[in-house]
Amino acid sequence: MILSMNAETIKILCALNNDFYRSHGASFAASRQHAWDGWQRCIETVCEGLGDCSALTVFDLACGNRRFETFLATALPEVARTFYAVDNCEEMATAYCPTSHYRHLDILDILQRNLPLNEQFEAPPCDLSVAFGFMHHVPTQAYREEVLRSLIAQTRPGGYAIVSFWQFLTNDRLRTKAQATHREALHTRPPILVPLDPAQLDDGDYLLGWQDTPGAYRYCHSFSEAEIDQLVSTAVSQTAVTPRATVVDRFTADGRTNNLNTYLILQVL
Repeated sequence: MILSMNAETIKILCALNNDFYRSHGASFAASRQHAWDGWQRCIETVCEGLGDCSALTVFDLACGNRRFETFLATALPEVARTFYAVDNCEEMATAYCPTSHYRHLDILDILQRNLPLNEQFEAPPCDLSVAFGFMHHVPTQAYREEVLRSLIAQTRPGGYAIVSFWQFLTNDRLRTKAQATHREALHTRPPILVPLDPAQLDDGDYLLGWQDTPGAYRYCHSFSEAEIDQLVSTAVSQTAVTPRATVVDRFTADGRTNNLNTYLILQVL
């Protein structure tokens, strides 16, 4: 696997996010209670494609506070739902759901140790596998490809894998704020960021703040359309001639401008 930044930089960025969610997971979760607008289109596509949606198994990668489960309970009240969820932040994954099988898992640590992700999930292949609000925390395209491949591999043939890509640089207000907090973080250098070499960061990598809290930063990546194109072309194919999945929908949604996230809906073959 060829990485675009060195191992030390990846380690620092992952440690920064782990520290952020340990310290601010409760306040972050409190601000993330509502469903995303794009989820409705996603679930309509999945249910139409599956035909029989009377029962649904769902794998939620980096589930956060599990609000996608809450959304599905409202959107599909007649459907028997079984959830398998993984995340590294106990402070956020506290919502109780009787159909949810939760596993504490540091996905990025597994990637850094070159271990196969799917062997750690302890979940069967599901009808639907999702990763919402996570890819922007994954450093390097190589690691993102691995995450997308693992999501596809976690999905049964005929099922659907859905992933979102945050594009905060498309929004003038968010872009200005991201540039300001990034400069601030590199200038103030809280202890965890002291060893960071900014030259190792990729285009689109930013250090974002949180509620104007001094020293509270997290690593996020804003995706370009070209990066998403590359992930589609490299991660959804097992080989050049044997695709693992096909794109059935790609659209933008969310936020006041309705374009903060790009969604990929893939059907696994």
